[in-house]
Amino acid sequence: MVIGKKYNWKNQKERLIYLGNNFSGNGYWHQFAKVETPNIVWCECLDSDLIMIEETKIEARSEPTKNQKKRARKAKA
Repeated sequence: MVIGKKYNWKNQKERLIYLGNNFSGNGYWHQFAKVETPNIVWCECLDSDLIMIEETKIEARSEPTKNQKKRARKAKA
């Protein structure tokens, strides 16, 4: 796990950011925040739960991004 990288629970749509392995009242927990709210802990899990977490894969886009469209216009000019 890398702090700041994006992960998700296997077969789930929520995209998470890894915040680190932090001490809580009853031990160390891996903490994650939702991508939409990166400063708020959304879930915590134990080392043994990490087998259910996977690195988020970049999804292919069917349409070009705004930057790609902008570069294409500049290239034509």
